[in-house]
Amino acid sequence: MSSARALYLAKWVVPITRPPFRQGGIVVEGERIVAVGGEAELRAQFPEAAVRDFGEAALLPGLVNVHAHLELTALRGMLEDLPFVKWLAALTRLREGLSAEDVRESARAGVLEAIRSGQTTIVDVGATGAGFDALCEGGTRGLFFQEVFGLRPEDAEESLRGLIERLQPLRAHPCAFTRVGVGISPHAPYTVSARLFLRTVEYARAHALPLCVHIAESHAEVEFVRHGRGDFARIYERRGLLWRAPGVSPIRYLHDLGVLAARPLLVHGVHMDEEDIALIAHSGAAIAHCPKSNAKLGHGVAPLPEWVRAGIAVGVGTDSVASNNACDLLEEARFGLLMQRAHRASPTLLSAEAMLRLLTLGGARALSLETRIGSLEPGKEADFIVVDLSGAHVQPVDDPVTAIVFSARASDVCFTAVGGRVLFDGASVTTLDEERVRARLREIRARLPHRDALLGD
Repeated sequence: MSSARALYLAKWVVPITRPPFRQGGIVVEGERIVAVGGEAELRAQFPEAAVRDFGEAALLPGLVNVHAHLELTALRGMLEDLPFVKWLAALTRLREGLSAEDVRESARAGVLEAIRSGQTTIVDVGATGAGFDALCEGGTRGLFFQEVFGLRPEDAEESLRGLIERLQPLRAHPCAFTRVGVGISPHAPYTVSARLFLRTVEYARAHALPLCVHIAESHAEVEFVRHGRGDFARIYERRGLLWRAPGVSPIRYLHDLGVLAARPLLVHGVHMDEEDIALIAHSGAAIAHCPKSNAKLGHGVAPLPEWVRAGIAVGVGTDSVASNNACDLLEEARFGLLMQRAHRASPTLLSAEAMLRLLTLGGARALSLETRIGSLEPGKEADFIVVDLSGAHVQPVDDPVTAIVFSARASDVCFTAVGGRVLFDGASVTTLDEERVRARLREIRARLPHRDALLGD
């Protein structure tokens, strides 16, 4: 990385940790921000800096996507209008039809979309290391969680050994020491035995690896954990599996197993009561909020205001495009805010500023990266984006935060940089071959069966 200084200017600067201001910018040297301020001040202080002026635009920290499934990008639009358990079954069968190379291309396509939409840090959860490789190739910052599954308690040790084998090459990769961390994701209470939860938590703590769990997502999961009945219980019965319902909420179940004490990233969390929220707040665990996926699959509306009031670290995630259809964090924030206001019948609940903070510094805090990313401040990593505010759907602009959250969309992002390195220059992604990836995605899609054939409809 060159140490030459570059001055980036825009009509609006949105630092997050201080109010937005007009006609300013940032100075980047190497991988870090060295100054933030007004245009005249920065030009005078750094006369030798190369200048790029974006004009009618907003310069802000890169967006932090705290939950994605990049390897599922090829399945966009294939699983529409299905009940959750059928959706999971069809997803599993479609995923099994993808080759290792298909999965790698699918993950690359996901990273392309994310970079173009201004995501500079991406938390990916995957069954293979394809997402990790794609994050490394794409040049983003991120965290990859290797999934582990195992329904039978007697198979827990074998599942753990398989997990360790998959983790070893990822942890040894040079990228794991710089931009993309590695963690473990025991998937969910209906796919992971209590014994496997215990063993993965033990391993994660012994090796200082972060944890991620899908939890309290659906009514079916709550019925299964609280009462031992419903769709998941019937699946267990058909497979001859024994399940003794703990008779508590999914969050209390994780607490009782000692999982919460490991401070995992909890994904979804739609179905929580006051006790659950208090347990999470006390544990220091963080939450990945995925409002569009929660809504599309009919799970409900998560208690976001209560999480924020409890002081829980919350970030926003897109989930997979198989359940959301777009990897667009700006749309995610807008939808999440409007859904909360409609659900609570409150026109003042939350704010554009609060949602933009969740997309940036909030997401960074959820990943314990708030001292490095999430705001425009001297000394922080030069992860930043520029959002074009000149479009007819945005103008006129009096408040850039309102414009970004309520009017802008992914296609308005015109520049993305990570650690000072330009990943998207407004025309193309600089780190991946877009034409080749998109062509391969079309080829993969043409070979996949229709979902009805998989369900026997």
